[in-house]
Amino acid sequence: MTDTSKRDLARLLARARRAIEDPASLVEHDRAALLGALASAESHVAGSPMPWSLEIHIASVEHRHGLNHYVALTRAGLMGAVAAYCREGWTEISDPRDPATLDDEAVAGVYFDIHENEHLSTDRIELGASPPVAGYLLETGWYCVLATAHLSTSTADLLDHWCSKEATDRPLNIASSIYGWFVPTRQIDPDTQGQLPNDLLAAICFGRDRGFDHILFDCDAGTADGLPVHSW
Repeated sequence: MTDTSKRDLARLLARARRAIEDPASLVEHDRAALLGALASAESHVAGSPMPWSLEIHIASVEHRHGLNHYVALTRAGLMGAVAAYCREGWTEISDPRDPATLDDEAVAGVYFDIHENEHLSTDRIELGASPPVAGYLLETGWYCVLATAHLSTSTADLLDHWCSKEATDRPLNIASSIYGWFVPTRQIDPDTQGQLPNDLLAAICFGRDRGFDHILFDCDAGTADGLPVHSW
């Protein structure tokens, strides 16, 4: 098992489950490959104190008294802690809104955009990751795969239209794939939000809340609880 991420182990277990559910569909070559991968994973998990890398989210708030550091296993958990700090100091900025009515990402965005003397930096790091290749630390990302059925046909047509335009003319810097689209999940300003359909906004929030950088919409992917499903 050369790739030791928890997600890769989950994919391996999914392969094993499918083989048990339908053993007749597994040719001998694939059966041997699956057994070899399972044996390798078993040895790796048994012999490693940390069998897969652990991704953590970190944030630092710079203020007049020094630095506050926050650590969480998810982006949502991290921003919940940062937002609690912002809500506590909300009276230091000139914003009439009630921070209790804003979500955590919005609270942090507004607070640090307005506050002149405090700054927020966030990052995501991997513990137990493979060493750099040839002295270069490879940049990585994290995305989730969602069914295109979570988007209406009109939204799908809109995404195709955006992909045909120049990057500078798109509301989002999306990219098309063979079976769907890559869509970023970063925080979107209010003007841009007004150009996005509700089903697309819901999927973007779903991905961002779970710490994903992008969503890959794929026609063969499964559906997720909590998102609308459309019949094409």
